Amino acid sequence: MKMEFATNSVRNTTLATADDDPYYEIVTRFWHPHITKINKLDPSSRKLTTVCEIDNKKGREAKIRFMSGDRKDETTEKKAEDSTLGEWVSSEAILKLAPEKPGGIFVDSNGVEYRWKTHNRNFLLVRCDDVGKLPVVTYHPYKRHLGFWRMSKHAMLEIKPQLFDDLERLIASYLLVERQRRHRTF
Repeated sequence: MKMEFATNSVRNTTLATADDDPYYEIVTRFWHPHITKINKLDPSSRKLTTVCEIDNKKGREAKIRFMSGDRKDETTEKKAEDSTLGEWVSSEAILKLAPEKPGGIFVDSNGVEYRWKTHNRNFLLVRCDDVGKLPVVTYHPYKRHLGFWRMSKHAMLEIKPQLFDDLERLIASYLLVERQRRHRTF
């Protein structure tokens, strides 16, 4: 699956496939500059539902919360509006950032560990116990006309099928490692 970013921002963008299924909106409002929400579009009702929030206030460890598992699979419109997010947990629950270099270890919902690492300054997600070190997720950067005009090709994540069930966790972990890479000097 290839999911394309609409902009080069990790705070305000959309991430979607060519047919918009799945479609995620990543938004940070100016009145809450430290909280980033990941909203998912329901293709049948065309409504956005918040599936994840990341609290990344300066000077403290990032916290994260996902939609509660008991409410996530309900299909009625009333229950979808009442869906609640779970408790705030440390971002270390899904991603252990490496302090000395960009990247970290991502843990999916089944407990399988993957490592975000850079190759030619672009992120790859590789399963930790994979001997061949084949990437499960590959980030392809954007390209511009003549290097400075409008984008000729948007950035995208190429995702293998084994992580389709954990897209929200995967997107949240990517946002955290990309913010770490952009805001720290190594």
